[in-house]
Amino acid sequence: MKRKYEETFKYQHLVGQMLTLFFSGVYITSYDMIHIAHELGHELPSKNRELILKNLFLECEKAHQMPQLVQKLIVLLQTRIEAYSKLTQLYPTIHAVSVSWIQKAHTIIKLLQQQLRVNPYE
Repeated sequence: MKRKYEETFKYQHLVGQMLTLFFSGVYITSYDMIHIAHELGHELPSKNRELILKNLFLECEKAHQMPQLVQKLIVLLQTRIEAYSKLTQLYPTIHAVSVSWIQKAHTIIKLLQQQLRVNPYE
């Protein structure tokens, strides 16, 4: 039973970071997550964002699709970074806020990349 509990919450820190605007700098919608799940061949019910992301991580881990999931999440974050950069060019007065969001999104990208490098036998 302990093993099941560990698997369920293995990605809790990463999920929490990604879903908290303060830490990630990016609001990831339920639609974004369900769209990524569909691209990876998983059907997830449309519930709250945390549950969707947890299930997405668990399903992709079972299907050995973690590299693909991480890559899709990185692409999503990079798309948002590009949008923030364009908005900053159009509206220079938001620079202080948008730079913070961009920096936070880059931090989440690094967290995702680090997740790929973690020893799968741990």
